[in-house]
Amino acid sequence: MPALALAPALALTLIVAIPPSAPAAAHTLSVTSPSLIFQRGQGAVEFGSSAASVSWTITDEQGTRVRGGTSWLSGGKATIPVADLAPGYFELALHAGAAPDPTDLRTSFAVIEPVPDSTVGPSSPFGAAVHVGRAGWGPNVLDEARKTGIAHIREDAWWNRFETTKGSYTFPAEFSSTMAHARELGITPMVIANGANSLYDNGRTPSSPEGIAAFGKFAAAVLKRYDLSNVEVLNEYNAGTFNNSACGRTAACYLEVLKGVHQAVKAADPGATVVGPATIGIANCTPADGSKCFAPDLIDRGGLKSMEAYSVHPYHFPGGPEWLGSTGDTIAGLRQRIRAANGGQDKPIILSEMGWPTDTGHGTTERQQADNLIRLYATGLANGVTRVYWYDLVNDGSDPTSTEQNFGMLRQPVTPTTANPVSVTANAPKPAAVAQAVVARMLGGKTYAGDDAVAAPAHSVRFTGGGTTRVVWATTARDLTVSATGPVTLVDSWGRRSVRQPTDGRLVLEAGPSPVFIEGPVTGVGAATP
Repeated sequence: MPALALAPALALTLIVAIPPSAPAAAHTLSVTSPSLIFQRGQGAVEFGSSAASVSWTITDEQGTRVRGGTSWLSGGKATIPVADLAPGYFELALHAGAAPDPTDLRTSFAVIEPVPDSTVGPSSPFGAAVHVGRAGWGPNVLDEARKTGIAHIREDAWWNRFETTKGSYTFPAEFSSTMAHARELGITPMVIANGANSLYDNGRTPSSPEGIAAFGKFAAAVLKRYDLSNVEVLNEYNAGTFNNSACGRTAACYLEVLKGVHQAVKAADPGATVVGPATIGIANCTPADGSKCFAPDLIDRGGLKSMEAYSVHPYHFPGGPEWLGSTGDTIAGLRQRIRAANGGQDKPIILSEMGWPTDTGHGTTERQQADNLIRLYATGLANGVTRVYWYDLVNDGSDPTSTEQNFGMLRQPVTPTTANPVSVTANAPKPAAVAQAVVARMLGGKTYAGDDAVAAPAHSVRFTGGGTTRVVWATTARDLTVSATGPVTLVDSWGRRSVRQPTDGRLVLEAGPSPVFIEGPVTGVGAATP
C-alpha cells in the first residue's frame, strides 16, 4: 500500500529571508489570506504583489509538485483556488520579478476535513497552550485552533497584572477579549493562577499565610469574572524557572498554596475544578537514598484532597511518547500511585503541557512532530489521560535554532522588511496542525477500548463509540496483518482515505512511525505471517 507507506522524515522548514548581501528586491510579495487552514471543498489562497504577474508552485508533504502556474494580478491581487485539493499539508512557492533581483516567498497551507462540532466540548481531550499577546499572535489564532478540533486552551493569569492594589482587581483587556472569543467558539479555557505579586511576600511566589490567602482570592476572582470553572495552581513549582518561593520547591511547600487556592475557589464555586501540581516531568520517582520525589510526597501528604485533577508536563523530546505507558516514573505509574492513595479510584490526569520542538538542535522534524502528536493522544488516552494541552499552539518566535520558539503547530506571521519585502498575514500551519485535525475527527467522542496483541515496536490501540477505530503505528517499520470480514478503510496522518479489500480475510499493513487509522469490520491486528 504505497500511499500509506512510511514517508521520509522531512524537515519542512520554510525560508523567506534573503542573504544580507543580495540586492533589494524589485517587487513586494504577500500572502494575504486571513486563514491558511482550508476545509476541503472551500477556499483559495489570496496573495498580492507589485509585479504584473507571479509564478507559483504547490508541493505536497514529500515535496512532490501538485500543480503550478502563472497568475496575472488585477489591482495588485490574485488568488489560487485550493477547493479541489485532497486533504493534506502543502507548501506554496511564489516568485515575482526576474534576475538579478527577484522576490520569492514560501509558506504553507493545509486542507482538512471538517471536525464535527460534537467533538468540541468540555469532555474533549484536545487542548493547546496559548500565549495571548506575544509576538506572532495573529487575530484569527483561536479560530484556527477551533478548525483543528482544539476544545480547550490553557493560559496564564499573572497575579501582578490583575491585583495592582491590595484587595482590588483589574482585568486586562486582551485577556478578557481572548476569554470572550473562546466562549464564542465553544472553547473551554483553563487559566493558570500564576506568578507572584510585589504586594505580598516581597514579590516572591506566594509562601506566607497572607500571600497564600491573597493568591487564593485572586484565583477565585478570575474564575468569577470570566465565568470559568477550571484553574491550575502555579506552573512547574518543582523547578526553579517559575518558582522563587521563600519556602522552597518541595511538595510540602506547594501543598500549602494548593490548599489555599482550593479553599478559596471552592468556597466561591463548589463545582469548580482545581488542577495541580503542573510539575516539570512526572516526578513519580524513588531516589536511591530513600527520599521521596515530588509526586509521592505530595500524594502521601494528602494532596489529592485539594485537587480535582492531577497535571504534569512529561516532556521527553526527541523520543516518542510510547514510554508514558511503562511502569515507574510514567503516566501509567502515576495512575497506579493515585489509585493506591485514592481508594482504588482514578483521578483525572491532565498533560497540561506536552510537545516536541522542531528547532534545528533537537533532531525532531516537523513531520515527526506531527506523528508524535497523534501517537501521544493514542498512548495517553490508553493510560488514563483525560486531556492534553499541546505545547504550544503558535511558535513563540521565528529563530529556527531556538527550542522555545519552535513548539507550535502554527507558524508566526511574516512581516516585511526593506531588504525582504514579503509578508504572510495568517499563522500558517505546520504538519502538526493537520495531524491535530485528523486525530480530532477520527477519535473525537470515542473512548479507549484496549490494545491489540502486537509486540513493540508496533502498536495497535482501539477506540470505540459509533464504531471501532484503531490507531496503528510502529516506531520501527513493521508489516502487520489486519484480519477483517470485509473492506477496510484506512486514513493516514494527513487525512487521506483509501479502502482495502482483504484476501482470505487478511491484508498486510506497512506500519511505520506515521500512524494510520483503521475502520471497518476488523477482527484483529497482529504480526504479519508468511
